[in-house]
Amino acid sequence: MVFTMKSVLGLAVVALPAVLAAPALSEGPIWVRQDFGSCRNQSCAVATIAGSTGSSVYDFSAYPVGDTQDGDCCIIRYFPAVKDSFYKVRTGLQSYCASHGGDAPLDKNPPGINSVTVVNPKLPSKRQLFGPSTPAACKANILIYSKGTLEPGDLGITLGPQIKNGLDASLWDVRGVQYDNSFANDYCLGLPGGINVRQALAKAVSDCPNARIHMSGYSQGALVTRNALARAAASDVAKVANVVTFGDPFVGAKIGQYSGPIHVFCAQGDGVCNGQLDVGIAHLSYFGNVAQGVAILKAGQATA
Repeated sequence: MVFTMKSVLGLAVVALPAVLAAPALSEGPIWVRQDFGSCRNQSCAVATIAGSTGSSVYDFSAYPVGDTQDGDCCIIRYFPAVKDSFYKVRTGLQSYCASHGGDAPLDKNPPGINSVTVVNPKLPSKRQLFGPSTPAACKANILIYSKGTLEPGDLGITLGPQIKNGLDASLWDVRGVQYDNSFANDYCLGLPGGINVRQALAKAVSDCPNARIHMSGYSQGALVTRNALARAAASDVAKVANVVTFGDPFVGAKIGQYSGPIHVFCAQGDGVCNGQLDVGIAHLSYFGNVAQGVAILKAGQATA
């Protein structure tokens, strides 16, 4: 991966009780500009390296810092177009990948990208995507939510359940995505999980073609949400009305194929939003932003 990581993206499980008991921190700013002018540190760089922005040129004055060889090999498998460029700028990477799982593609490139140019360089196992029960009838809105690193359950145990509770159950079908939200896939920029979310989006469109679809994710869940939209079928992407993320490592970056609203909550002092996965208390403060996020979703909901 291409991050400087001082701790783990997403959920610090052992610290959760203390975090839940602590008073809510002041609400952080909401980032709504998605034009590369609002990127923090290397957040747009790592979004581009994941293929999430739809760009085929990495125009960096310095290659993003903090990556690992295992992470780079994984990125190559899920974004095959970067392979030649990665091998060119990373001495010894090709031989390392060959002896650590190979570089055979596990996913397709984003639409229109077959090769990548680096300027100034210095598929998961099949899982059940949803819970054991599926709503019998379609509702007006579907929210596809992706939890953070290590969170258990369909919706996780931090923001997901609160978001669901804040929405009108008669209008909303909230679907949590099961994906491999391990530490290792933080270093792979959430690319493996993006496949699961992409499948969840396709299923939602197939299940309920008239529903308005919204997408949300926290931390690594924000990564997989963006990666899914960047590679999903254009007809599925066209059904997405809104994206709301929290603690998003790709803050400020556009999403290839998707031109709708992106609302990103990134608290002051949250190093994850710099694209460096520097996790501190600010990254665990988004309980205080749930009401704002729910209000955004409600403002764009269909009522029938």
